[in-house]
Amino acid sequence: MLFPVGNFISHSKILPPPFISHSTRICVARLQIPPLLERHVGDVAFYWQQRDQSVHSPLVDWQALAHVRAEPLPSMASPPPLSERGALKASLSEGGGAKRRREWFLMASLLIIALCLILNAARAATPQPAFEVLWFEGEGLMNWRTFDAAGRQIDAAMFHDPPIAPGAVSPDAPGHGLAPLGSLWKLLVYLWLVETDHPAPDYVCTGARGNSAAARALREEESYCCEPGQRIDRDTALMRSCAPFFSPRRLGIKADEWRKFWGNGGKWNAVGRISDLAAMKPETRVTPLELVSVLAGNTFGDTASKTRQARDQAANVLLARAFGPNRETDVIRHLGGRLRVKTFSWFRPDGSRYGGGAGWLIDGRPIWFAGEGTGQQVMARYAKTLAGVLDEAVEGALIPRTAFAPGCVKVRFFARDPLARVEKPGGATARTGVLRGHHVAVFANKVTLPFTANGELTLSMEKGKPRLDARLGLDDYVARVLDREGDARETEAARALAVVARSYLLNEARVEGNCLAIDDSSRKQRVSPNPPSAAARAAATFTSGLRLASAPVGFHSETPGENRMAWKTAVAASRAGQPWDRILQHAFPTADLVAMHDPAGVSCTPFIEAEAWLAAAALRWQGILERDLPGFEAPPAPKICRLAHGRPFSEQDRNRIHLHRLKSVEDRVTLAHEYLHLGLAHHPSGHDEALVEGWARKLIGEIHERK
Repeated sequence: MLFPVGNFISHSKILPPPFISHSTRICVARLQIPPLLERHVGDVAFYWQQRDQSVHSPLVDWQALAHVRAEPLPSMASPPPLSERGALKASLSEGGGAKRRREWFLMASLLIIALCLILNAARAATPQPAFEVLWFEGEGLMNWRTFDAAGRQIDAAMFHDPPIAPGAVSPDAPGHGLAPLGSLWKLLVYLWLVETDHPAPDYVCTGARGNSAAARALREEESYCCEPGQRIDRDTALMRSCAPFFSPRRLGIKADEWRKFWGNGGKWNAVGRISDLAAMKPETRVTPLELVSVLAGNTFGDTASKTRQARDQAANVLLARAFGPNRETDVIRHLGGRLRVKTFSWFRPDGSRYGGGAGWLIDGRPIWFAGEGTGQQVMARYAKTLAGVLDEAVEGALIPRTAFAPGCVKVRFFARDPLARVEKPGGATARTGVLRGHHVAVFANKVTLPFTANGELTLSMEKGKPRLDARLGLDDYVARVLDREGDARETEAARALAVVARSYLLNEARVEGNCLAIDDSSRKQRVSPNPPSAAARAAATFTSGLRLASAPVGFHSETPGENRMAWKTAVAASRAGQPWDRILQHAFPTADLVAMHDPAGVSCTPFIEAEAWLAAAALRWQGILERDLPGFEAPPAPKICRLAHGRPFSEQDRNRIHLHRLKSVEDRVTLAHEYLHLGLAHHPSGHDEALVEGWARKLIGEIHERK
């Protein structure tokens, strides 16, 4: 809170305007003034003693300072009532009142100066924030947190988001300081492209030649995009943060269209520099509050599906980015799939690195955070702190939902356990149709199972027998599997099982329209007919959007096996302190933990025969390649994927080769060719197709000569 000194001191005519004026403001936020005065009033008394020797000791209290005519002044805690203020004024006027007033105002002015010194010292002693987080709480509320370098909370504030008016609010107010856009401008362009359906042709990497500053800059920018001659699409460009793709000039974005879209009349309600197309560059500085407000959009929570489509599509791409080649294990371990952000990095005015991220929480609410270092460094350094913020934000959400995993899963309940009937409490037979409230499933073997329905279950008759079906959201389905197959109170084991259950569903379910369809069965996955417990929902939400790929996935209650996690083993590991991702890695050593929607990743069916052949051949090739092929570095044993269609290729960032078959000499030449690309990934000769092809044929030819 700021309050002006104003006329209180201007009438004293003791201190000139350069020291204290009408515009002087004293910061008293978060500080208790009376206790400070009690501790430091001696300092004020000392200064007063230099002016008037009637106070002989500086160690006096507040009332003792009011020695003027021995009249006590009001305490800071309780001003005099209105009826007594006239008497106080009169007492100051009697017997040299003008002199006494001057003395009183001098004392008050000195007191204010001392108080300002105290407050400034207290402020200087307060640790400066090393990490800041701002997120949309809901219903117009913003939540602000600051932390020190050790992750300890310094400050917290919740405030209602007013219309942003630059200059009208102190830069020290939460969310109103200026921060660089960094690469967040690419996210803004992406949102504009999706919502406006503007054409976004693929970008072709050129590998600019020459040593000019422009050529070097372009090569550096394209290093985030693709190899020379390759193409990159819109989603992959956002995931890889490819600046050339999002160039407004290349895309043909017009300034007036941009301003109209982002301006006050547009859906996203952006103001200031975000509505200026020319400002879409990393050095542009905006307030975090403006960014969060823009990412929320005017239409947040309503039926404007187009705006949600842009947000949802961006969010799914950004989750995939977290699982790219430069993934941070600790970030994934602490955050799971709950955060969908575009990281950014730039420089402060003093030249120091400053970075963070902006995007959305799992329920669709926007978030911004930043600290010292690059965006990736900040996420890695404060992953645990950010996880605590997410726990608070998600658990206390005013809009509780999972926005980015709505899904659609059709479940036939009790597929292998014949139902005799479904009853209401009391024994009456339930009517067919949508079920609501408490019911009891009665099986042919007389076993009964109580359950509760909230409109997601439907009872029908099939060949004279009852049938119970459900239509569930994807994470709702996963949570119900946890309640039926495990115990969600075993947190780390439950998170691992959530990923396994989701992966199994995606691998084994059949497609029916826009939904996945699967039976509730011991041969598949058993699913609880009841709404999921809070713990199960939390585990499903934590891992939302995550799956295992490149290997078959299964689980069992007690017996582990190849590509099969045992719940009993997972619980033991969890209780021993193992995190969920390590539990998965131990159970599925050849599988990859990935985002469900990965625009750059390609599904991989292991090609075991090709992997074995290449492993043996690479041992024979290693000596000659390291001796005679400049720049070759033997890569780790690549994963070979069986390619269903298209040209064979390699994924250098994932150390994979995609191949049709391994039957002919040409097939082996192709495999050697792609292997050489992996080994030359960090050398210019890796782009020389003629050189790579010649070496591949030489390697395969030598094998045949030895035979």
